[in-house]
Amino acid sequence: MKLSRFERKILAAMALVALAPLLGALLLGRAALQNAYRAGVNPRVREQLDRGVGIYRAHLVTLRADAERTADAVAGSATLRDRLEADDRHALDAYLEEIVDRYDPVSEIVLRRGDTVLARVSRPDRADPEERRALLQSREVPLTDGSRVDAEITVTAPREVFDDFQRAGEEAEVFARLQEQATYISAVYVWVFVGFMALLIVAVLVLAAVLSRRLTRRVIALAEATRRLGGGDLSVSVPREARDEVGELTEAFNNMVHDLRESQARIEYLQRIGAWQDFARRLAHEIKNPLTPIQLAAQEMHRSYDGSDEKFRSKLEDARSIIEEEVETLRRLVSEFSNFAKLPAAALAKADLRDFLQDIARSTDAIRQDVFEDAAQDGNAPEVHVALLDEALPVQVDAMMLKRCVDNLVRNALQAMRAGEGTRVDVLGGSSEQGIFVAVDDDGPGIPKDRRETIFDPYFTTKVDGTGLGLAIVKKVVLEHGGEIEFEPSSRGGARFTIWLPSPGVRRPRPSSALRGRR
Repeated sequence: MKLSRFERKILAAMALVALAPLLGALLLGRAALQNAYRAGVNPRVREQLDRGVGIYRAHLVTLRADAERTADAVAGSATLRDRLEADDRHALDAYLEEIVDRYDPVSEIVLRRGDTVLARVSRPDRADPEERRALLQSREVPLTDGSRVDAEITVTAPREVFDDFQRAGEEAEVFARLQEQATYISAVYVWVFVGFMALLIVAVLVLAAVLSRRLTRRVIALAEATRRLGGGDLSVSVPREARDEVGELTEAFNNMVHDLRESQARIEYLQRIGAWQDFARRLAHEIKNPLTPIQLAAQEMHRSYDGSDEKFRSKLEDARSIIEEEVETLRRLVSEFSNFAKLPAAALAKADLRDFLQDIARSTDAIRQDVFEDAAQDGNAPEVHVALLDEALPVQVDAMMLKRCVDNLVRNALQAMRAGEGTRVDVLGGSSEQGIFVAVDDDGPGIPKDRRETIFDPYFTTKVDGTGLGLAIVKKVVLEHGGEIEFEPSSRGGARFTIWLPSPGVRRPRPSSALRGRR
């Protein structure tokens, strides 16, 4: 896995943070471990352990000596010898019972002559192997006839004395080995500690590499997107993967690219409109000048004919009418071109959207009358409904130019309904999180899908008698307001145009769709 420079810096910083305390712990911990080891494993402790073993040993020697003296006292008893010589078994057993009662450590006495047991006395309660340890003593009892009787005397001692002596010896031996290997053992502990810390550092670095890769991948994606943006690619976008600082930076970058893309689209559109305005200005100038001479020439030809050919006179009259009609059509087109070419910049001022909608409501009847003529008077024309606001809503607009835009949208909707499809046009306004809006929504035939991307281009029209300048003028005016206009199919089947205006303190609105008039 190849690491980037950013990842290497992160890992180096984490390694430094991990190694610094490790080195400190090694320097201090090694000395502390050795001092602690030497404090516990020192000659004075060993001396006390050896002294304790010696005391236990002396005690055992004393117990053995006591056992031997007891056995000597029993075997050397004159009474025992007399009873043996008297060959009185009952008297012998009675004396042995007396001896056992006299010496508490004695648990058993057995007298033998050869393989024959002459007498046996025992105390099983004194021979419990869990609490007592037997010390067997063998003695010979000499008789006056020169024969001898073997006496086996079992003397017991507390077992815990022997066990304590054994444990004390083992502990003293272990302590001696620890003392001899003090340096080696402390070094082993140090290296075990080092190994454990090394494994911990490796695990931390692996985890850091994984986490840093997740972080740096997003940073690298941002850097690559920035390079593409610097190269002029405004379609670049970086996905936001987490809600952290890098995620916020990613969102800010995407918003910046979005604003740049919108700004470029605005500039390009306004430049294109400016070029069309120059073209319209030159075209109007070139067409306007010849119109009057053409019309005057046609009228003069009609007046100057004084012949009697009625058929020719009729043709001359038709030609004059056609020329005058077409000249009037050209004058109307030239007038629209001139108005488009002379379209002034928006002069923004404080206004109230509630009052603005009321002005729109007052002009809708005139627009209906102009589009449908007699049908509007008969009540057969589609309705135009303006939803008025109950409260004031401050905006910064050129009220006259913006009203012209809304009137154009209403007029277009009504003209699309002249074929009989559609019954109502709604004009509504208000505010939302995206900004302040004015929408014109109708249930007419709508706009075909294959023409939606060019509806705001100059000279695009679906009407036979249209010039294709209405929506271009609307978009230019909206852009000069710092707003946006979007088109989308109406939920009622027709078309919906929404003009978005900035809210007070907001640089530019955020429409609800990505259309921006470029569907």
